[in-house]
Amino acid sequence: MSEMVAIDLPVEPESARRAREQLKPFRDAVDATSFVDLCLLVNELVVEALHGKDSHSRQIELRAELDGGRVKVAVAEGGGAYRLPSRRPEPGDPGFGLHLVQRLSDRWGMRRERDKATVWLEMLATHPAGTV
Repeated sequence: MSEMVAIDLPVEPESARRAREQLKPFRDAVDATSFVDLCLLVNELVVEALHGKDSHSRQIELRAELDGGRVKVAVAEGGGAYRLPSRRPEPGDPGFGLHLVQRLSDRWGMRRERDKATVWLEMLATHPAGTV
């Protein structure tokens, strides 16, 4: 069984909660701690997108899927957020969401295009795809 979520969220504070709710289909794919981490990471990436310098004119894209024993997530915004910090950030500092992604995900990366920045992450599933 393959689960997939694709939603475009408005650039508003309520979008962080809506993004977390969209992850419910993956609750049984990962252990309880990993699911909490997954929700935290998506929340932080959405919050960071809200504070990007181009956030006034863009939507936030959330894509998530269970694929081959991994939960894969991508969060994209208009290009003003997702800057790697030069030091270890504190909660609330720019780049704190990326710091958490680096620490808590199994794999991650970032893509920049002319008008879009995307952060992707992967977390190992508890059960291989199709056995949940």
